[in-house]
Amino acid sequence: MPTEVWLEASASDRFRAAAIAHALANPNTVFCGETALFLNGIPVVKVPLSIDVAVRSTTRLGLRPNTFDVRGDSDLARRARRVAPPPVRRHRHDDQHTTFTGLATGRFARAITVADGVLRRSGRESLLELPEITSAISRLPHKKHRQRAEVIASLTRAGSESAGESVSRALMHLFGFPEPILQREHRDAQGFVGRTDFAWDVAPEPVGEFDGWGKYFRRELTGGEDPREIIRREKRRENRLLALGHPVLRWDWSELEQPALLRAKLIEGGLRPTARKPGLADKFT
Repeated sequence: MPTEVWLEASASDRFRAAAIAHALANPNTVFCGETALFLNGIPVVKVPLSIDVAVRSTTRLGLRPNTFDVRGDSDLARRARRVAPPPVRRHRHDDQHTTFTGLATGRFARAITVADGVLRRSGRESLLELPEITSAISRLPHKKHRQRAEVIASLTRAGSESAGESVSRALMHLFGFPEPILQREHRDAQGFVGRTDFAWDVAPEPVGEFDGWGKYFRRELTGGEDPREIIRREKRRENRLLALGHPVLRWDWSELEQPALLRAKLIEGGLRPTARKPGLADKFT
């Protein structure tokens, strides 16, 4: 791969390229964990920290550095060495058939994110309508894990259209905020205003938007449109929502990384939380 292409690629594209390279060098590779989810197009909270592979052997388990060589000593080469691909982590799995896991033991927000993505792809209203999910849950050996998996499956919503929206909703649940209405359409005298990621039928009827900055700057999402025009259009849309009487709450990954900031923003917008939900960790990083 040309060095400049590696440097210009996003973190997710570099991870995908590294995983493909590993598979080409090791044709019998079976990917697992978040790597398998990522490569199957199922949303994960962040680009995986390692390329996870399943093996039946107990030898050489754990992390191994990725084979990565940058030729030359140019400035580009030195920069490329600072963004080397992630290491490879080998996990022992006796059964290497395709399975969906993580509802029972994954961190709450991460599990919700993955489950939302699976639900969107399924076209169903609930994960519990999928026989492969209910069957997998029933085979879990511990009652506590079965109960946790059922709770997470029941909380999954196809209307969460990105990892950021799923994490936001998971944190709202943990803090005890009212469940939001997802992808609500809004109209005024001029016609269609737009859909909001979150809305609440609670006075003062705030609406919420998760701002993933890719929608302004990533070409595959903007279609090459000038980011300044996208921002101006967003501002006009926000003004129309305000004119309808909806406080507009916006947040991005920085608030999700520090959940107390999201909680404060929602309270400032007029929402009132109840007691935090017990037994579910709210750290997802």
